Amino acid sequence: MPTTASLTPLLRAAWQDRTNLSLEDFHDEQIRWAIESGLGPLLRRSTAADPAARRSPLWALVEGADLTARVNAEEQQSALAEIIVACEGRTPTLTLLKGMSICTQHYPEPHLRPMRDIDILVDQSAVPVVEALLRQLGYYQPAAYPPEWLAGSHHIAPLFHPGKAIWVEVHRALFSADSEVSSDRVFGPGCLRSEVSSSECQGRPVNRLSDELQFVYIATHWALELRRVGGMIAMLDLIYLLRNASALRWERIFDWLNGSVASTYVYLLISYLDRHKLIDIEPSILRELFTRQRSFGRTNLAILHALLDRYALDGREFGWLVNTRNVDRVWRSLLLPGPPSWNILLALWNLLPYRSTLMGSLSLSAVKARLRQTGRPDGL
Repeated sequence: MPTTASLTPLLRAAWQDRTNLSLEDFHDEQIRWAIESGLGPLLRRSTAADPAARRSPLWALVEGADLTARVNAEEQQSALAEIIVACEGRTPTLTLLKGMSICTQHYPEPHLRPMRDIDILVDQSAVPVVEALLRQLGYYQPAAYPPEWLAGSHHIAPLFHPGKAIWVEVHRALFSADSEVSSDRVFGPGCLRSEVSSSECQGRPVNRLSDELQFVYIATHWALELRRVGGMIAMLDLIYLLRNASALRWERIFDWLNGSVASTYVYLLISYLDRHKLIDIEPSILRELFTRQRSFGRTNLAILHALLDRYALDGREFGWLVNTRNVDRVWRSLLLPGPPSWNILLALWNLLPYRSTLMGSLSLSAVKARLRQTGRPDGL
Protein backbone atom coordinates (compact mmCIF):
# COMPACT_ATOMS: atom_id res chain seq x y z
CA MET A 1 0.00 0.00 0.00
CA PRO A 2 1.20 3.57 -0.68
CA THR A 3 2.66 5.45 2.26
CA THR A 4 1.74 8.93 0.99
CA ALA A 5 -1.48 10.55 -0.13
CA SER A 6 0.03 11.96 -3.33
CA LEU A 7 -2.19 11.87 -6.41
CA THR A 8 0.75 12.13 -8.80
CA PRO A 9 -0.07 8.75 -10.48
CA LEU A 10 -3.60 9.95 -11.18
CA LEU A 11 -2.45 13.14 -12.89
CA ARG A 12 0.19 11.18 -14.80
CA ALA A 13 -2.57 8.88 -16.04
CA ALA A 14 -4.25 11.92 -17.60
CA TRP A 15 -1.09 12.76 -19.55
CA GLN A 16 -0.73 9.14 -20.69
CA ASP A 17 -4.49 8.74 -21.26
CA ARG A 18 -4.48 5.56 -19.22
CA THR A 19 -7.64 3.77 -18.12
CA ASN A 20 -5.95 0.74 -16.57
CA LEU A 21 -4.88 2.03 -13.17
CA SER A 22 -5.72 -0.22 -10.26
CA LEU A 23 -8.00 1.36 -7.67
CA GLU A 24 -6.40 -0.65 -4.91
CA ASP A 25 -3.15 1.22 -5.54
CA PHE A 26 -4.87 4.23 -3.96
CA HIS A 27 -5.64 4.04 -0.26
CA ASP A 28 -8.87 5.38 1.20
CA GLU A 29 -7.51 8.86 1.99
CA GLN A 30 -6.28 9.27 -1.57
CA ILE A 31 -9.62 8.25 -3.03
CA ARG A 32 -11.54 10.58 -0.75
CA TRP A 33 -9.15 13.45 -1.49
CA ALA A 34 -9.44 12.86 -5.23
CA ILE A 35 -13.21 13.17 -4.94
CA GLU A 36 -13.10 16.22 -2.66
CA SER A 37 -10.61 18.03 -4.88
CA GLY A 38 -12.64 17.50 -8.05
CA LEU A 39 -10.70 14.58 -9.55
CA GLY A 40 -13.31 11.91 -8.84
CA PRO A 41 -14.33 11.66 -12.52
CA LEU A 42 -10.68 11.36 -13.57
CA LEU A 43 -10.22 8.57 -11.02
CA ARG A 44 -13.28 6.81 -12.46
CA ARG A 45 -11.94 7.13 -16.01
CA SER A 46 -8.40 6.09 -15.07
CA THR A 47 -9.56 2.88 -13.34
CA ALA A 48 -12.29 1.97 -15.86
CA ALA A 49 -10.41 -1.16 -16.98
CA ASP A 50 -9.82 -2.42 -13.43
CA PRO A 51 -12.26 -5.33 -12.84
CA ALA A 52 -11.59 -5.29 -9.10
CA ALA A 53 -12.46 -1.60 -8.69
CA ARG A 54 -16.16 -2.29 -8.30
CA ARG A 55 -15.50 -4.41 -5.25
CA SER A 56 -13.98 -1.49 -3.38
CA PRO A 57 -16.10 -0.11 -0.50
CA LEU A 58 -15.46 3.37 -1.93
CA TRP A 59 -16.47 2.57 -5.50
CA ALA A 60 -19.95 3.96 -4.91
CA LEU A 61 -18.37 7.31 -3.98
CA VAL A 62 -16.24 7.28 -7.13
CA GLU A 63 -19.18 6.47 -9.38
CA GLY A 64 -21.34 9.01 -7.55
CA ALA A 65 -18.74 11.73 -8.15
CA ASP A 66 -18.57 10.81 -11.83
CA LEU A 67 -22.34 10.77 -12.27
CA THR A 68 -22.75 14.09 -10.45
CA ALA A 69 -20.07 15.66 -12.65
CA ARG A 70 -21.80 14.38 -15.79
CA VAL A 71 -25.14 15.83 -14.74
CA ASN A 72 -23.59 19.16 -13.74
CA ALA A 73 -21.62 19.41 -16.99
CA GLU A 74 -24.74 18.71 -19.06
CA GLU A 75 -26.71 21.36 -17.17
CA GLN A 76 -23.90 23.89 -17.54
CA GLN A 77 -23.56 23.21 -21.26
CA SER A 78 -27.32 23.62 -21.67
CA ALA A 79 -27.25 26.90 -19.75
CA LEU A 80 -24.33 28.14 -21.84
CA ALA A 81 -26.15 27.29 -25.07
CA GLU A 82 -29.17 29.26 -23.83
CA ILE A 83 -26.97 32.28 -23.07
CA ILE A 84 -25.25 32.11 -26.47
CA VAL A 85 -28.60 32.00 -28.27
CA ALA A 86 -29.95 34.91 -26.20
CA CYS A 87 -26.90 37.04 -27.11
CA GLU A 88 -26.76 36.18 -30.81
CA GLY A 89 -27.40 39.27 -32.91
CA ARG A 90 -27.58 41.48 -29.83
CA THR A 91 -23.94 41.50 -28.72
CA PRO A 92 -20.53 40.75 -30.24
CA THR A 93 -19.63 37.06 -30.15
CA LEU A 94 -19.02 35.81 -26.62
CA THR A 95 -15.53 34.62 -25.67
CA LEU A 96 -15.45 31.51 -23.46
CA LEU A 97 -12.98 31.45 -20.58
CA LYS A 98 -11.48 28.94 -18.17
CA GLY A 99 -13.22 25.60 -17.69
CA MET A 100 -16.16 26.32 -19.94
CA SER A 101 -13.75 26.78 -22.84
CA ILE A 102 -11.13 24.13 -22.21
CA CYS A 103 -13.48 21.30 -21.15
CA THR A 104 -14.84 20.88 -24.69
CA GLN A 105 -11.64 21.92 -26.42
CA HIS A 106 -8.92 19.74 -24.87
CA TYR A 107 -10.46 17.37 -22.32
CA PRO A 108 -11.40 13.87 -23.56
CA GLU A 109 -14.75 14.26 -21.77
CA PRO A 110 -16.16 17.63 -20.63
CA HIS A 111 -17.27 16.40 -17.21
CA LEU A 112 -13.68 15.60 -16.25
CA ARG A 113 -13.18 19.33 -15.76
CA PRO A 114 -15.04 20.49 -12.62
CA MET A 115 -16.53 23.97 -12.89
CA ARG A 116 -18.11 26.28 -10.36
CA ASP A 117 -19.49 28.77 -12.85
CA ILE A 118 -19.71 29.90 -16.46
CA ASP A 119 -17.10 32.51 -17.37
CA ILE A 120 -17.59 34.64 -20.48
CA LEU A 121 -15.64 37.64 -21.77
CA VAL A 122 -17.40 40.47 -23.60
CA ASP A 123 -16.52 43.94 -24.83
CA GLN A 124 -16.93 46.61 -22.18
CA SER A 125 -19.66 48.31 -24.21
CA ALA A 126 -21.68 45.09 -24.34
CA VAL A 127 -21.57 44.31 -20.61
CA PRO A 128 -24.88 46.07 -19.76
CA VAL A 129 -26.62 44.31 -22.65
CA VAL A 130 -25.36 40.87 -21.61
CA GLU A 131 -26.32 41.52 -18.00
CA ALA A 132 -29.84 42.55 -19.05
CA LEU A 133 -30.22 39.44 -21.20
CA LEU A 134 -29.08 37.22 -18.32
CA ARG A 135 -31.66 38.82 -16.05
CA GLN A 136 -34.32 38.06 -18.65
CA LEU A 137 -33.22 34.41 -18.51
CA GLY A 138 -33.79 34.35 -14.74
CA TYR A 139 -30.34 35.19 -13.39
CA TYR A 140 -29.92 37.73 -10.59
CA GLN A 141 -27.19 39.09 -8.34
CA PRO A 142 -27.80 37.70 -4.84
CA ALA A 143 -25.07 39.78 -3.17
CA ALA A 144 -24.44 43.51 -3.18
CA TYR A 145 -20.85 44.54 -3.90
CA PRO A 146 -19.26 47.88 -2.90
CA PRO A 147 -19.04 50.40 -5.76
CA GLU A 148 -15.24 50.58 -5.38
CA TRP A 149 -15.01 46.80 -5.88
CA LEU A 150 -17.20 46.94 -8.97
CA ALA A 151 -15.17 49.82 -10.40
CA GLY A 152 -11.87 47.95 -10.13
CA SER A 153 -13.01 44.42 -10.85
CA HIS A 154 -12.51 42.70 -14.19
CA HIS A 155 -16.03 41.27 -14.05
CA ILE A 156 -19.42 42.39 -12.85
CA ALA A 157 -21.01 40.97 -9.71
CA PRO A 158 -21.66 37.25 -10.30
CA LEU A 159 -25.16 36.31 -11.38
CA PHE A 160 -27.03 33.23 -10.14
CA HIS A 161 -29.94 31.23 -11.51
CA PRO A 162 -31.92 29.74 -8.58
CA GLY A 163 -33.66 27.12 -10.69
CA LYS A 164 -30.51 25.87 -12.41
CA ALA A 165 -28.14 26.55 -9.47
CA ILE A 166 -25.66 27.99 -11.96
CA TRP A 167 -23.40 31.02 -11.56
CA VAL A 168 -22.28 33.24 -14.41
CA GLU A 169 -19.38 35.70 -14.38
CA VAL A 170 -19.37 38.31 -17.14
CA HIS A 171 -15.77 39.48 -17.65
CA ARG A 172 -14.67 42.69 -19.30
CA ALA A 173 -10.96 41.88 -18.91
CA LEU A 174 -8.82 38.91 -17.91
CA PHE A 175 -7.59 40.44 -14.64
CA SER A 176 -8.64 43.32 -12.41
CA ALA A 177 -6.82 46.65 -12.48
CA ASP A 178 -5.25 46.05 -9.05
CA SER A 179 -3.96 42.57 -9.90
CA GLU A 180 -0.23 41.88 -9.80
CA VAL A 181 -0.34 41.12 -13.52
CA SER A 182 -2.56 43.99 -14.67
CA SER A 183 0.33 45.75 -16.41
CA ASP A 184 1.63 42.64 -18.19
CA ARG A 185 1.47 43.12 -21.95
CA VAL A 186 0.22 39.58 -22.47
CA PHE A 187 -3.08 40.42 -20.77
CA GLY A 188 -3.52 43.83 -22.38
CA PRO A 189 -6.24 44.67 -24.90
CA GLY A 190 -3.88 44.55 -27.88
CA CYS A 191 -2.69 41.02 -27.20
CA LEU A 192 -6.21 39.93 -26.34
CA ARG A 193 -7.58 41.16 -29.66
CA SER A 194 -4.91 39.33 -31.62
CA GLU A 195 -5.19 36.09 -29.64
CA VAL A 196 -8.97 35.57 -29.76
CA SER A 197 -10.19 33.37 -32.58
CA SER A 198 -13.54 32.18 -33.90
CA SER A 199 -14.76 28.78 -32.78
CA GLU A 200 -18.02 27.05 -32.02
CA CYS A 201 -19.79 25.54 -29.04
CA GLN A 202 -22.62 23.11 -29.60
CA GLY A 203 -22.89 24.32 -33.15
CA ARG A 204 -23.09 27.99 -32.13
CA PRO A 205 -20.43 30.63 -32.87
CA VAL A 206 -18.17 31.61 -29.96
CA ASN A 207 -14.66 32.92 -29.49
CA ARG A 208 -11.82 31.27 -27.60
CA LEU A 209 -8.37 32.35 -26.48
CA SER A 210 -5.49 30.95 -28.48
CA ASP A 211 -3.79 27.94 -26.92
CA GLU A 212 -0.77 30.12 -26.13
CA LEU A 213 -2.73 32.81 -24.32
CA GLN A 214 -4.85 30.21 -22.57
CA PHE A 215 -1.66 28.50 -21.40
CA VAL A 216 -0.33 31.71 -19.81
CA TYR A 217 -3.75 32.73 -18.47
CA ILE A 218 -4.43 29.41 -16.75
CA ALA A 219 -1.03 29.30 -15.04
CA THR A 220 -1.25 32.93 -13.94
CA HIS A 221 -4.79 32.71 -12.57
CA TRP A 222 -3.82 29.55 -10.66
CA ALA A 223 -0.69 31.02 -9.08
CA LEU A 224 -2.33 34.12 -7.61
CA GLU A 225 -3.50 31.99 -4.69
CA LEU A 226 -2.57 28.58 -3.29
CA ARG A 227 -5.80 26.62 -3.22
CA ARG A 228 -5.96 23.41 -1.26
CA VAL A 229 -9.27 22.29 -2.79
CA GLY A 230 -9.09 22.92 -6.51
CA GLY A 231 -5.33 23.38 -6.61
CA MET A 232 -4.89 20.49 -9.03
CA ILE A 233 -7.46 21.67 -11.57
CA ALA A 234 -5.11 24.08 -13.37
CA MET A 235 -2.50 21.31 -13.42
CA LEU A 236 -5.00 19.08 -15.17
CA ASP A 237 -5.91 21.91 -17.55
CA LEU A 238 -2.32 22.32 -18.69
CA ILE A 239 -1.75 18.57 -18.88
CA TYR A 240 -4.62 18.22 -21.34
CA LEU A 241 -3.80 21.45 -23.18
CA LEU A 242 -0.17 20.45 -23.73
CA ARG A 243 -1.20 16.90 -24.62
CA ASN A 244 -3.87 17.76 -27.16
CA ALA A 245 -3.04 21.21 -28.54
CA SER A 246 -1.25 21.56 -31.81
CA ALA A 247 2.35 22.79 -31.56
CA LEU A 248 2.44 25.83 -29.34
CA ARG A 249 4.14 28.97 -30.60
CA TRP A 250 6.72 29.01 -27.83
CA GLU A 251 8.59 31.99 -29.24
CA ARG A 252 5.45 34.06 -28.89
CA ILE A 253 5.05 32.93 -25.28
CA PHE A 254 8.69 33.78 -24.55
CA ASP A 255 8.20 37.23 -26.03
CA TRP A 256 5.09 37.89 -23.94
CA LEU A 257 6.81 36.82 -20.74
CA ASN A 258 9.85 39.08 -21.09
CA GLY A 259 9.79 41.46 -18.14
CA SER A 260 6.40 40.20 -16.99
CA VAL A 261 5.08 39.19 -13.58
CA ALA A 262 3.32 36.24 -15.20
CA SER A 263 6.67 34.68 -16.14
CA THR A 264 7.14 33.64 -12.50
CA TYR A 265 3.71 32.03 -12.32
CA VAL A 266 4.11 30.15 -15.58
CA TYR A 267 7.50 28.79 -14.58
CA LEU A 268 6.25 27.68 -11.17
CA LEU A 269 3.47 25.55 -12.60
CA ILE A 270 5.40 24.15 -15.55
CA SER A 271 8.45 23.33 -13.43
CA TYR A 272 6.21 21.54 -10.94
CA LEU A 273 4.53 19.44 -13.64
CA ASP A 274 7.93 18.63 -15.12
CA ARG A 275 9.39 17.72 -11.74
CA HIS A 276 6.73 15.02 -11.26
CA LYS A 277 6.91 13.91 -14.92
CA LEU A 278 3.29 14.90 -15.47
CA ILE A 279 4.11 16.41 -18.87
CA ASP A 280 6.79 15.89 -21.49
CA ILE A 281 8.44 19.21 -22.24
CA GLU A 282 11.74 20.03 -23.88
CA PRO A 283 14.48 21.09 -21.42
CA SER A 284 15.28 24.03 -23.68
CA ILE A 285 11.75 25.37 -23.18
CA LEU A 286 12.11 25.12 -19.42
CA ARG A 287 15.42 26.97 -19.60
CA GLU A 288 13.88 29.75 -21.67
CA LEU A 289 10.99 30.09 -19.22
CA PHE A 290 13.40 30.18 -16.28
CA THR A 291 15.45 33.01 -17.75
CA ARG A 292 12.34 35.19 -17.99
CA GLN A 293 11.44 35.09 -14.32
CA ARG A 294 13.25 36.90 -11.50
CA SER A 295 11.80 35.30 -8.37
CA PHE A 296 13.31 31.85 -8.05
CA GLY A 297 16.48 30.36 -6.69
CA ARG A 298 16.70 26.72 -5.69
CA THR A 299 15.50 27.21 -2.14
CA ASN A 300 12.34 29.22 -2.67
CA LEU A 301 11.28 27.14 -5.69
CA ALA A 302 11.74 24.01 -3.56
CA ILE A 303 9.60 25.54 -0.80
CA LEU A 304 6.78 26.33 -3.22
CA HIS A 305 6.94 22.84 -4.74
CA ALA A 306 6.81 21.36 -1.23
CA LEU A 307 3.71 23.42 -0.42
CA LEU A 308 2.04 22.08 -3.56
CA ASP A 309 3.04 18.52 -2.66
CA ARG A 310 1.66 18.82 0.84
CA TYR A 311 -1.55 20.77 0.35
CA ALA A 312 -2.60 20.34 -3.29
CA LEU A 313 -1.55 16.78 -4.14
CA ASP A 314 -1.50 15.28 -0.66
CA GLY A 315 -4.52 17.19 0.62
CA ARG A 316 -3.06 17.82 4.06
CA GLU A 317 -5.17 19.97 6.36
CA PHE A 318 -3.88 23.36 7.47
CA GLY A 319 -2.99 23.49 11.14
CA TRP A 320 -2.76 26.01 13.97
CA LEU A 321 0.67 27.35 13.06
CA VAL A 322 0.76 26.40 9.39
CA ASN A 323 -2.65 27.92 8.77
CA THR A 324 -4.22 29.35 5.66
CA ARG A 325 -3.05 32.88 6.40
CA ASN A 326 0.58 31.95 7.06
CA VAL A 327 0.80 29.69 4.00
CA ASP A 328 -0.67 32.48 1.89
CA ARG A 329 1.94 34.93 3.23
CA VAL A 330 4.78 32.56 2.37
CA TRP A 331 3.29 31.83 -1.05
CA ARG A 332 2.91 35.49 -1.98
CA SER A 333 6.31 36.50 -0.60
CA LEU A 334 8.20 33.86 -2.55
CA LEU A 335 6.46 34.84 -5.80
CA LEU A 336 7.38 38.51 -5.64
CA PRO A 337 9.64 39.82 -8.40
CA GLY A 338 13.05 40.54 -6.99
CA PRO A 339 16.08 38.77 -5.55
CA PRO A 340 15.14 35.25 -4.38
CA SER A 341 17.13 35.66 -1.16
CA TRP A 342 15.13 38.77 -0.33
CA ASN A 343 11.88 36.90 -0.94
CA ILE A 344 12.90 34.22 1.52
CA LEU A 345 13.73 36.85 4.16
CA LEU A 346 10.43 38.57 3.45
CA ALA A 347 8.55 35.29 3.87
CA LEU A 348 10.19 34.75 7.25
CA TRP A 349 9.46 38.36 8.20
CA ASN A 350 5.79 37.96 7.34
CA LEU A 351 5.58 35.00 9.69
CA LEU A 352 6.80 36.99 12.69
CA PRO A 353 3.94 37.31 15.20
CA TYR A 354 4.78 40.89 16.21
CA ARG A 355 6.05 42.35 12.97
CA SER A 356 3.75 45.39 13.32
CA THR A 357 5.66 46.38 16.47
CA LEU A 358 9.01 45.73 14.88
CA MET A 359 8.10 47.93 11.95
CA GLY A 360 8.50 50.94 14.22
CA SER A 361 12.19 50.27 14.71
CA LEU A 362 13.17 48.68 11.44
CA SER A 363 12.47 49.91 7.93
CA LEU A 364 11.85 47.13 5.44
CA SER A 365 12.71 49.42 2.60
CA ALA A 366 16.06 50.16 4.21
CA VAL A 367 16.76 46.47 4.66
CA LYS A 368 15.88 45.78 1.06
CA ALA A 369 18.09 48.60 -0.17
CA ARG A 370 20.99 47.37 1.95
CA LEU A 371 20.64 43.83 0.59
CA ARG A 372 20.80 45.13 -2.95
CA GLN A 373 23.76 47.40 -2.21
CA THR A 374 25.79 44.62 -0.67
CA GLY A 375 25.27 42.49 -3.77
CA ARG A 376 24.48 39.37 -1.80
CA PRO A 377 23.83 36.28 -3.95
CA ASP A 378 20.15 35.83 -4.68
CA GLY A 379 20.23 32.23 -5.88
CA LEU A 380 19.77 30.53 -2.55
